[in-house]
Amino acid sequence: MSHDHERREERREHEILERIWEGIQLETELLREIIKLLHPHPPTLAAIKLVFSGGPMPQGPVTISVGQKVTASVVGFDQNGSVFSGTIPTPTFAIDNSAVATIDPTSGITVGVSAGVANATASLTSAEGLALTDTETVTVTAVVPVLSSIKISFD
Repeated sequence: MSHDHERREERREHEILERIWEGIQLETELLREIIKLLHPHPPTLAAIKLVFSGGPMPQGPVTISVGQKVTASVVGFDQNGSVFSGTIPTPTFAIDNSAVATIDPTSGITVGVSAGVANATASLTSAEGLALTDTETVTVTAVVPVLSSIKISFD
C-alpha cells in the first residue's frame, strides 16, 4: 500500500468514528429527554397565596368592617404554577398594624378593630426548606350607623 492510500484510509476511518461519536451523543441526548418525559420531577411547593374566606368567595386583599371576622389561609402553587395538590405545611400569620386588625397566628382568624389599612402576612417553610411568604392588605371600614326608625312624640 502506498503512503497516500494509508492516509486516506486513516482519514476515512477517522471520519467514520466522528460520525459514530456524533450519533452516540445524539442518542444519549434523546434518551435523556425520554427519561425526563417518563420520570418528570414531582410537583414541589414553590409559592403561596394568602386568601381570606368568610365572604362570598376566597380573595386576596380584603375589605371588612369593624368587628367583622374573616379567616386567612394559604393556597399553594408548584414549580410549574399549577395549584399544589400535596400537603401544605401549616402557615404562621401576622399583621403589621394591630390597631386596625388582629390576626390569630395559628388559625388565621382576622378581625377588624378600627378603620384603616393593615398588611397581613402568611409564612411557612416547604418540605424542601424553601421559606415562602405572601402579604395582602386588610382594609377595615368603620361601621356607619343606619337610621332604622323614628319616633315622634307630640307632647
